[in-house]
Amino acid sequence: MFVFVLVGLLMAGAATEVHAQRNAAKKQRFHVGFTFGPEITKLKIKLKDGSTPTADAKIGFHAGLALGLDFGPLTIRSGFNFVNAGALFDGSELFSRSELNVSFFSIPVDVRLRPFGSGMISPYLFAGPEFRYSLDLESRPISLSHDVKLIDATFAAGIGVSLRLPKVPFRFSPEIRYVSDLTGIYDGELTTDDDSFVQTATSIKANAVRVGMLLGF
Repeated sequence: MFVFVLVGLLMAGAATEVHAQRNAAKKQRFHVGFTFGPEITKLKIKLKDGSTPTADAKIGFHAGLALGLDFGPLTIRSGFNFVNAGALFDGSELFSRSELNVSFFSIPVDVRLRPFGSGMISPYLFAGPEFRYSLDLESRPISLSHDVKLIDATFAAGIGVSLRLPKVPFRFSPEIRYVSDLTGIYDGELTTDDDSFVQTATSIKANAVRVGMLLGF
């Protein structure tokens, strides 16, 4: 939540700069790049009885294609990512007997703002929705097939900096993104691999911190 508030305040403060640069904006320019890096995901579990069992954060990775279109200091950016979130249920209080390695296919839609800076160093802010499709939740040891949400909506926000080095034909853009799960990946009855009933979850959400390196922008 703090990340969203911070990004909102910075974007609001940069609004006048965007207006001042509007007339001097460059032509629309299309970008293609590649992104990759680690991803730290943690489940937020809420059960029907009101309890919230803890689950350990897991380290996975992401890789994909990034597409962007410039409108002066603004960029509309999307792409296609493969995200392996790791064994999210392994080591949690509820699922100590089972392991669930979760992968997603995700499509982010970001609005990226460069409030200041140009040339070799250009910091930026970004925010927007991200849609995830589960690739393998139905085929794992925990029985989730009846109540799993294969399509999951999230909201992401973050910061980055675009770096252009002399004689290098592309930019390096390290960035950090916080992904807040809005709809959750599951709700319903939970069972272990021996079909014993555990509990009913009102929601299981997968929030993440993604550290990425974008090559191309």
